[in-house]
Amino acid sequence: MTAPQMPQTPTPSLPRQWAWAVYRRINPGVERHVMWLPEGGIGYFRIGKAANSAIRTALASAFGLSSPSGHIPSKDAFWGEQARHKVQRMRPATYALHPATRAGWSFTFVRHPVARLYSCWHNKVVENPVLLPGMADMGITRGMDFDAFVEVVARTPEAGTEIHLRAQSAIVTWRGRVLPDFVGRVEEAEADWAHVRREIRMRCGRDIGPMLQRNVRQQHAGAEIAETLAPETLARIKARYAEDFRLFYPDTDAARS
Repeated sequence: MTAPQMPQTPTPSLPRQWAWAVYRRINPGVERHVMWLPEGGIGYFRIGKAANSAIRTALASAFGLSSPSGHIPSKDAFWGEQARHKVQRMRPATYALHPATRAGWSFTFVRHPVARLYSCWHNKVVENPVLLPGMADMGITRGMDFDAFVEVVARTPEAGTEIHLRAQSAIVTWRGRVLPDFVGRVEEAEADWAHVRREIRMRCGRDIGPMLQRNVRQQHAGAEIAETLAPETLARIKARYAEDFRLFYPDTDAARS
């Protein structure tokens, strides 16, 4: 009896790779990870699957932003509609070199790389009925198991990786320097968000309010999930996100082993 053949992960065609590269260049929201709020002198570096929706919702409310088209603050389209004197979306390099940002203050939130990757897989690959185009172009297929998903992510270069799967360090650094003035951790959301809230209130008098509780659940899931993974899968995650562990989670077992 012939052994069954494992299905091959599809490799995106060169035209699709080229089209995605062009899309990233012309779409103003894809690579512009910084939300700069000129009126308050506040910058936020967005990181998908790290309380990003809750943070953008809080900022929109505190700064009185709205969408004439009915978009919600968790969507890029909402921020793309804002007047430039209200919001400027920037690439990290632009933020680092822009004269106005030097007197401002910026922050971001990161998440344990294992928990973030697992959350992305469960939400975008298992739960969502339609796969994001950027993930499909990587060779990810809807419903694929986590081990196979990690294998695809691990072999995909950073430049070709869908935004939710990018290394957090790649989003918030420029020329080896971490750009945000404060880096909070989702695992310590209550204390770190309180710090951000005080800082923004002190600097511009705006109150961003408490963080939505639905975004701070399972605070220690990263270490717990790591214990359940196959050794080769965990090794791939550690190698792929080595800089995230080094910069933001040097105290975890995954970073030390």
